[in-house]
Amino acid sequence: MPLLPDVAEEQVLQALPPENAVVFQNSEATMILPSQRPLHPRALLAALLALLAATAGLYVGMDYLDGDSGMYTHRQLIFAQSEGAPNESAILTGVLLDDDGTPLGNYTLEGHLAYRRNIYANTTENGSFRMEGLDPGQMTLDIASPEGDRFTNLVLLNAPAAFEPFGFTHLVFEWPSDEEFQEGEELSLGGHWIDLSDSQRENSTQPYDQTAAAMYDMFGTGFIGLGIITMIVTAIGVRNKNSGLIRTAAVTGFFSMGHFYVSCGFGLIAFLLTLSLIKQE
Repeated sequence: MPLLPDVAEEQVLQALPPENAVVFQNSEATMILPSQRPLHPRALLAALLALLAATAGLYVGMDYLDGDSGMYTHRQLIFAQSEGAPNESAILTGVLLDDDGTPLGNYTLEGHLAYRRNIYANTTENGSFRMEGLDPGQMTLDIASPEGDRFTNLVLLNAPAAFEPFGFTHLVFEWPSDEEFQEGEELSLGGHWIDLSDSQRENSTQPYDQTAAAMYDMFGTGFIGLGIITMIVTAIGVRNKNSGLIRTAAVTGFFSMGHFYVSCGFGLIAFLLTLSLIKQE
């Protein structure tokens, strides 16, 4: 009698399949995070150029804010804008006041033009006046009282801005006192004459519209802001070894220069240097 029941031959478990040994092999490869990579020398050079651009932007911005001294004064900027402006495109308005603030009416104003007849106007009862058809830039302006006294200034007239057909200038004149007129030049027909035009030309003290000065102050504030942003973004880019941030700083630095055209090249070169690193990032 058999000890085991009959079992089909194919049902008999012969043995477990052999196991394949798991083999671990070290490839000696390491993972480097972007922040751990050394910053490329071209990126470092671009960061330096961006900082130079930002420094120039700060300088130009502060120079714009200081309207009476420095490389660019408000008077120089206004005069530079008037060069090449169309003739008869300036309008002068203003007020004539006594030394105690009283409006002076029925005073005659005469604008001396270089290539055309002079233009005249009279002050109203409230001391206001308006002169049209003037040429942008410097103009000699005579103001005469009904008694025959004459007061002369060299004024700066604004050129048209953007697409405006006319440039508007608003000035407030203070009429000298009787004591000041007595010290002036005596005229042959009576009265006295105070002429400030020569000293204003030599010392760059011509009266100009303070509204135009405020516009240049706004530009100066913008240049300073862009310079500060450029410095901050550059520092973050160098710290994080991020050439993309340095590229952004180069762009903001480029637009912070104002009229400092040599420094614009710093921002442009820095931007091109960071572009050359795109394939390596």
